[in-house]
Amino acid sequence: MRPRKTLGTEKRSREIGVLIFDNVNLLDISGPVQAFHSASSPETTASKTPTKTDPTANKKPVSRANDIPLYKHRFLSLDGNSIHTSCGMEIMPHGKITDLHPCLDLLIPGGNGVDGLLENGTLLQTLKAFHTTNKDRRLISICSGALILAAAGVLDGREATTHWSREQMAKERFPNVNWKLNTIYTKSDQIYTSAGVSTGIDLAMAIIEEDHGTSNSLDVAQELVVYLRRNGGQKQFSDLLEAQKRLEPKLLQLVDKISADLCRSWTLSELSKEANMTPRTLDRRFNQALGSSPVQFVELTRLNQARILLTKGVLMKQVANLCGFGDLQKMRRSFQRNLGITTTEYLQHFGPVN
Repeated sequence: MRPRKTLGTEKRSREIGVLIFDNVNLLDISGPVQAFHSASSPETTASKTPTKTDPTANKKPVSRANDIPLYKHRFLSLDGNSIHTSCGMEIMPHGKITDLHPCLDLLIPGGNGVDGLLENGTLLQTLKAFHTTNKDRRLISICSGALILAAAGVLDGREATTHWSREQMAKERFPNVNWKLNTIYTKSDQIYTSAGVSTGIDLAMAIIEEDHGTSNSLDVAQELVVYLRRNGGQKQFSDLLEAQKRLEPKLLQLVDKISADLCRSWTLSELSKEANMTPRTLDRRFNQALGSSPVQFVELTRLNQARILLTKGVLMKQVANLCGFGDLQKMRRSFQRNLGITTTEYLQHFGPVN
């Protein structure tokens, strides 16, 4: 874990250019932009309610209102004129997309307006030049914004993701991109892509953690009341929702049984017996539909339930038993393996207010 950087320790803010265009999805902009803004907000770090497990419980919060923010944003349209989002909101830009000099990073949102930009030579050349001449700068796409990066040629030979509804188009039109559409975000050098809408927040959280450590990203997650971390390798939907969408009826019955009896010893042998399939067949069908094994699905289901119970104030040992982990150490290892934090850190940020 990297040491946390407090506000004001940077020589200057990291300025993020945000492309805006007609019919852009507003949430693709507001989600990640708000996350970056919250990382710089004095309210985020100064208003945290101390808990019994918080080592800073006896320390008074320090106002950082006069410090340099970690991130600033510069909204840029194609021609410098205002645009209307898909929901009708008008946004006034700070300048044109060709005016990228002060920006360290560039964020490309998605939406229905993306299709009209895939042949825009000025935009595509600007993106390509931005990446070619500044390898330390980030290109960040949200949702179908990845298609614009693909059209500019900067995703060729790289892993990338985009919104699930664009799968056929992405693969047919941009076959040189290694599309990973079961992931919620990807990183390849300084190019980042996310699957869509809410996953833009996940990606922003990962970047904040990369820049300023886990503590800052956890504070932002608490402020926004979002997942503290969804692993970038996880599928685009929650485990149970994904199961409802993709699993055959026979396996949905198995999922219901898992959820109803988490304390049962769900080994692969036990799961395959319950599903009346061979272990090999069951494993293959789960992986094909969900991108994870049935045993991994059991662990994630237990983990999700554990998070709910911890948030409600149930004691950790009780949670470990109720969710089928067997002992506290196994639950702690599951938190660390899947979320990258300890149960204590989770309680500090998402436990009940005392």
